[in-house]
Amino acid sequence: MTFSDWIEELRDMMRRRFWLIVRLALLGCLATLLFAMSQTHQYTSQAVLQVEDAKVANELAPPTVSGADARQLQIVEQRVMSHDAILDVAASVGVLDELAGLPDSEKVSVLRHSLSVSGVAAARTGTSGDGAISLVRVTATWGDRESAQALAEEVTRRTVDLSRNKRLERAEETLSFFTLRQSKLEAQVADMEESLANFRQQNDMPEGGLRASQEREIEALRAEILSVERQMIVLQRQLERDAGNGNLTRLEERERAEDVARLNDLTEQRDYLTESLNTVSAASEVDPALQAQLTRLTRELTTMQEELASVSESRKAAEIGFQLESEGQSEHLSVLEPASWPDYPSTPSRTKMAVMGAFASLMAALGIAFLLDLMNPVVRSAAVMERDLGFAPVAVIPEAPRSRGRTLLMRAFRGRRRAF
Repeated sequence: MTFSDWIEELRDMMRRRFWLIVRLALLGCLATLLFAMSQTHQYTSQAVLQVEDAKVANELAPPTVSGADARQLQIVEQRVMSHDAILDVAASVGVLDELAGLPDSEKVSVLRHSLSVSGVAAARTGTSGDGAISLVRVTATWGDRESAQALAEEVTRRTVDLSRNKRLERAEETLSFFTLRQSKLEAQVADMEESLANFRQQNDMPEGGLRASQEREIEALRAEILSVERQMIVLQRQLERDAGNGNLTRLEERERAEDVARLNDLTEQRDYLTESLNTVSAASEVDPALQAQLTRLTRELTTMQEELASVSESRKAAEIGFQLESEGQSEHLSVLEPASWPDYPSTPSRTKMAVMGAFASLMAALGIAFLLDLMNPVVRSAAVMERDLGFAPVAVIPEAPRSRGRTLLMRAFRGRRRAF
C-alpha cells in the first residue's frame, strides 16, 4: 500500500465521517472553552534571601551555632508552615477572609500549596556536599498581585526572624549549659578540697611542710652515717696494716691506741645516728591503706580541676558566641531581593489553552473516526477491492448525490412508517 493510497483512504474516511468529526471537534472546543473560562489567573511573587558570612573570623571567635545548612532551613520552614503560624500569616496579610467558607484544615492545605520556602545548596568544597546553603527562595502564589506580594514579604520576614531567634536561642542554651556545669564543678571541687583537708587532718598527714622537713632530716642522717662509715673503714684498714707489723715503736703503739679509741667513738656515733634514723623513719611512715585513699582523693581532685578548666574555657567561648549572635555579627540570613511585583499571571494563558484544546479536540475527532473505520472493515471502493482481493470488480455503480430535500423526505417517510 503506497503513500498515495493512504492519503486517498484518509480523504475518503474524512468525507464519509465529516459530520461526525465536525460534531466531536465542536463539542471538544466548547468543553475546552468552558474549562479555560472557568480558570482563574494566579500571580507569583518571589523573594530571595542570602546567607551572609560572619563579620568576625571563625579562627578568632568560633561561633556557638554551626553555619546555615539544609537541616536548619527545614526546621525554620516547618515552623513557618505550621498550622497556627500559617493561619496567622494569612490573617496578618488579609487573605484569610477569602477562605472564610472552608474549614481550618482546608485553609491550611490551600496556604501550604501556595507558599514555599526552598534553599539553594552552596558550592562544594570537596567531592561531597556538607549540606550548607547559600540562598533561600520564598515563593507565594495567589489570585491577585497585592496578596501574592504581601504573602511573600510576610513569610520572608518571619523566616529571617525565626532563623535569627533560633540561632540566638541555641547560643543562649549553650551558654546556660556551660554556666550551670561550671557552677556545679566549682561546688564539687570545693567539697573535694574540704574532704581532702579533713582527711589529712584526721590522719595526721600534713600536706607539705612537716613531711618535707622529715625527708630532709632523713637524708641528712643518711649522709652523716655514710661519712662516719667511710672514716671507720679508713681506720680499720690502718689498724690491719699496723697489726701486720710485729715490731712497733712506742709512738706507733700510741698512735694505734688512739686509732682504736677513735674507731670506738665512730662506732658509737654511727650507732647513735642509725638509731635516730630509725626513729625519724618510723615517725614518717604512713599506713598503706591511708596512703592509697589519699592518692585516690588527690587524683579525683586533679580530674575535677582539669574538667573545670575545660568547662571554663568552653563557657568563655559560648559567651563570645552569644554576644556575636546578639549583636548580629555571626552568620545570618538577609534579604537579597525583596518580594517581587508580579506583572503577569503565572498560570497558562486562556487563549493558548483554548487553541491547544481545539487542536486536541480535532485530533481526537479524527482518531475516533479512524477507530470506527477499523471496527467496521468493509470494501468501499474498487481500488480497495483490487488491493485486498487481487481482482477488479466487473462494474462499479457510482454513489448518487443526495439532495437536501430528498434527505428530509426520506426521514419524514421513515418517521411515518414508524408511526404506523
